[in-house]
Amino acid sequence: MWHWLSEMKAIPPHIQDLIGKSLDGTITNEEREILDEWYYNFSPEEAMQLADEADISKRIKSRLDDYILLEKRKLRQRKLLYVQRIAAAVVLIVSISAILFYLFSPKSKRENSLPETAQTKTGDEIVPGSNRAILTLGDGTVIILDSTDSGSLAQQGNTRVIKMDGGKLLYSAGEVANGVVQPLYNTIATPRGGQYAIDLSDGTKVWLNASSSIHFPTSFIDSVREVSITGEAYFEVSYRPKQPFIVRVNNNRILVLGTHFNVMAYDNEPGINTTLLEGSLLVQSDRASQLLKPGNQVKLNAAGDMTLIRDADVEEAIAWKNGRFSFTGADMRSIMRQIERWYDVNVKFEGDVPLHFSGQLNRYANVRELLRKLELTNEVHFEIEGRTIVVVPGMKVNQ
Repeated sequence: MWHWLSEMKAIPPHIQDLIGKSLDGTITNEEREILDEWYYNFSPEEAMQLADEADISKRIKSRLDDYILLEKRKLRQRKLLYVQRIAAAVVLIVSISAILFYLFSPKSKRENSLPETAQTKTGDEIVPGSNRAILTLGDGTVIILDSTDSGSLAQQGNTRVIKMDGGKLLYSAGEVANGVVQPLYNTIATPRGGQYAIDLSDGTKVWLNASSSIHFPTSFIDSVREVSITGEAYFEVSYRPKQPFIVRVNNNRILVLGTHFNVMAYDNEPGINTTLLEGSLLVQSDRASQLLKPGNQVKLNAAGDMTLIRDADVEEAIAWKNGRFSFTGADMRSIMRQIERWYDVNVKFEGDVPLHFSGQLNRYANVRELLRKLELTNEVHFEIEGRTIVVVPGMKVNQ
């Protein structure tokens, strides 16, 4: 089962057998003593030889201890799957090295070297966000969508409100009686750790990110279609050239003819970012206006000044909608604001963390695994205290 250990030249054959027994749980106390004695006499030069044989980069060598906990958990949960996964070249060597360091280190030493990311100090589990939102009807009735069964929820004027499966709300407009319809407004708000999708009565599709809201008429009867948002939302606007679509964000507005775009306007972010994927947009503030073409992004600061980015990273802007975090040179405070909203946690910084990170992370990953990937940079370390993530500079692994 553990024939791959024979490829590591620095490990004697009888030690390879003992490692296999240890992994299988069949090792005796006497054999364990032999294994421990070999480990204590195992020199750093031999350890590096193991890594050198597989051409591991210097960064991976310096972070081998950081893989210990992850491999331990995988080993306990699914040994067979673990063996298959380590067949890939790089993962194989990293896994072997991690197992070696874990198996041969005394228990007390292993526990002291575990990063706090893996040990919450209370039993409060931190999980990713999900489809959660609160609907407020025109008469003030409040409906908690995540605890309501699918089906028809309410009748708003000539529009029926239907909860669909999979975290979506549908506004289905019917016939207008006697040519008159009473305008009613609904509000949908997501909490921290929530998201939701809405199909408006004109066919426009809206996705709300965590800690966001949209206020809109249940039926668009005016010459313009107008909604207002807070937080972050992605729109796919139904094309109606004779009835423009307007998104209001604070005192600013986005004029739409028919398009796909993302608006990020959280209060704790430095400004409002509007990113265009398809169609055309006109972004207006009290001080300026800017016409956007596909691939453009406009940044609007609190003073109303605009900055146009002609070749924006549109995939990064809508990564949240596609189940990912995407960063391009993002600073740690910006990264942690996203984590704070999505995992419904509090974040506290202790010291300056100058890290700027680029890469993509799974938005539905366990928060510890996500933080561990950031720790691999060696420039940041995390501790979890209940529902508070403490961010400190530098990752120090006990030797």
